[in-house]
Amino acid sequence: MLNLGKIDHIHVRVDDMARALTWYQRVLGLGPDARIRKANGSTMLANNSGSIRLALTLQSAPACAPGSVSFVVGGQEFLEWLDQLAGERVKDSAGETVARDSVEDHASYLSVAFVDPFGNPYEIISYDYTWLAGKLKLASRSIAG
Repeated sequence: MLNLGKIDHIHVRVDDMARALTWYQRVLGLGPDARIRKANGSTMLANNSGSIRLALTLQSAPACAPGSVSFVVGGQEFLEWLDQLAGERVKDSAGETVARDSVEDHASYLSVAFVDPFGNPYEIISYDYTWLAGKLKLASRSIAG
């Protein structure tokens, strides 16, 4: 059985990024995570230790559904998960079966999004970007913004 590793982050939708950044920092003590580049109108927030992370995304930006839970794995495990999800005929939010061409390139990490049979959104990501991009030949499919 494959292992998911740990939860990396949870997606949260906001309609005012500046207001959200102020609130999350003041109330929850979460600040921008400098290790993750901003992509698709999203900003990654983290606590001081990096053990809790939220991906704030503007309502209008294309991204994972709000509440999506993102699991992190290594590069080889990411490939194995892609094959596992495809073999189980797991669907994405559009109802398409997840496959290797379902991978999204965020310029510093890769992800694959899917839903469970009840429509709950999930994502598996890997920060082994260079190795995976070469294996999957993704150079021309970046969605980073």
